[in-house]
Amino acid sequence: MPSSRRTSTRRRVRPSTVIGGLLLLLVGLALLAIPFLKAPGHAEGARTDLEAARTSLAAGDVAAAEASVQSARRHADQVQDAMQGVGGDIWSLVPVVGRPVGDVRHLGNALDHLTTAAEVAVATWPAVNGKDATLFGERSVDVPTLEKVVGAVDEASVHLDAAQLELGEVGDSALGVGTRLAEARDEAATTVAPLASGARRAKPLADVLPRLFGAEGDQTFLLALLNPSEQRFSGGAALTLAPMNVSDGRLEMGKARDTSDPDLYRVGRWEKVEGNPFHDGKLRLSTSTFAPDWSVSGETLLRGWERRTGQEVDGLVAVDVVALADMLRITGPVEAPTYGRLDASNFTQKMVGDYDAFPDNEARHDLNRAIVPVFAERLFEPGNGIEKIESLRDSARGRHFAMWMRDPDLQAAVAEVGLSGDLSDTSHDYLAVFNQNTNASKADYWQRRSVSSRVVLREDGSARVRLTISVHNDSPPYAQAFADPRRGTYATRWNGMTLGVFLPQGAEVTSATAAGKPQGTDVFDYFGRPYKLLRLVLPPGETREAVLEYDVPAAADAPGDGTLTYRLDATPQGMVVPQSLAVSVQWPEGYDVDDLPEGWTRAGRGRASYEVPALVEQPRFSITGSAASS
Repeated sequence: MPSSRRTSTRRRVRPSTVIGGLLLLLVGLALLAIPFLKAPGHAEGARTDLEAARTSLAAGDVAAAEASVQSARRHADQVQDAMQGVGGDIWSLVPVVGRPVGDVRHLGNALDHLTTAAEVAVATWPAVNGKDATLFGERSVDVPTLEKVVGAVDEASVHLDAAQLELGEVGDSALGVGTRLAEARDEAATTVAPLASGARRAKPLADVLPRLFGAEGDQTFLLALLNPSEQRFSGGAALTLAPMNVSDGRLEMGKARDTSDPDLYRVGRWEKVEGNPFHDGKLRLSTSTFAPDWSVSGETLLRGWERRTGQEVDGLVAVDVVALADMLRITGPVEAPTYGRLDASNFTQKMVGDYDAFPDNEARHDLNRAIVPVFAERLFEPGNGIEKIESLRDSARGRHFAMWMRDPDLQAAVAEVGLSGDLSDTSHDYLAVFNQNTNASKADYWQRRSVSSRVVLREDGSARVRLTISVHNDSPPYAQAFADPRRGTYATRWNGMTLGVFLPQGAEVTSATAAGKPQGTDVFDYFGRPYKLLRLVLPPGETREAVLEYDVPAAADAPGDGTLTYRLDATPQGMVVPQSLAVSVQWPEGYDVDDLPEGWTRAGRGRASYEVPALVEQPRFSITGSAASS
């Protein structure tokens, strides 16, 4: 009897069929991988295009910038289309390969954000810069355009921050495109980091600009024209003042007043800024700015102005003739009484370096009062918006321009972008040498100052510092028929000064000399920072030196792992001729320095040096030295 059980049959799979299927799968993956493999190239192309766009904008070629940004967008979209679609999804599931796929996706996202930020910048640029710019008008700011710019800064900042975050997620995976991917990431990060940092700093100020320009209510500021031929620790003496009212973007200048006004500049008393050691008893407006921080000197000056005039003000804008000269470099010359045409090349010299040429004091005062409106007029006139903003930024770095706002939010924004004119708050090594004129002369115009710091580090991070300050009075021959009175006139060539050396926190002076004479080791306190006063009198053509030796308790970080990281901040004074600076740092025996910041050089084992002929910014340095392995 035949069995009822069904005989099962099983299809046999041939090896050739399996191999063929795998080959087809690999071919499919390979085809999907083609855009993946091209991603680093597109990333490099986008980065190159964005750099070209930035260069074109700086040159004022908006059309070329737009073309470059459009090309960058095509590159960025190529990466995004390849990696955010089906191909990217499939490759991300493949073992080992999935990680670099994720890296490329992060890179694509970063490029997308960076390109969007560039698109925002290019779209906004014509409103700020160029012949058709609408941001600035005749003594006015167009508030709708300003609000558009503020929105653009906010949007660009968001995308730049997002780009940085995405780049931070890109790893160093080395499969297939790993090396090129890491290079593309690093190159993109080099582009993004300063842009994102700048946008973050600019955003707080951008947010309050409408309020600053009277869009949310009238604002009144005091404009102080500073004379750097007669120095204070804060900068040039405030010898000419004018109120400015801003209402809904429109500026109105009040009457300019100077030292020829006996009532405004007479001696008197007003409320002291708490803790200001340079306000002791009676002052004049011309002697109210002895404190080095404009947050202190500015408020002292405003209180004096209100005491004398009864006019309340919301803040101070301090600008010296060096900053005005740089503004004329951008906006062109002006016509002035007595001198006629003044431009960037002769403005400073004619204003504060050629008093012998004035026919009388009244002519000099006429010129001072006539020049005061130039700052506002040239700043707010149409065109060259970016160049003017950059000029003010550079002037602020050299302490030729500063702002003090009584509104805490406004002042915080001003400080964030470096316009506050205050000392550094570093707790490490610090260099800040200023002078104050003591013989009522204008001889600081001819001052030539060099500062040299020799630092010897100890293993605990402390240091011994020898600071040498050399001042030369490079004045021309005395030109008057009567004998040089040596003080109290515009004509004298003698220069009397008090040097103020603002020291690192906790510094202890071990010796001090001025013109070869011992000065004692006592120091004064300025809001927690010690400072030393040294007095010099310089005859015409002479040079005098002051030398300080002091111990710094925390010149370097010493974590105990065999490294010493030296940290230094430096602050310039707003001089006609900027001071030179030289720094030499010696690490303890057995140490050698690692990578050096730009401008620094190796001067032997464990030794680094820095020299700059003109200190026109406020640098911050960090240098690590490591002990040799035993």
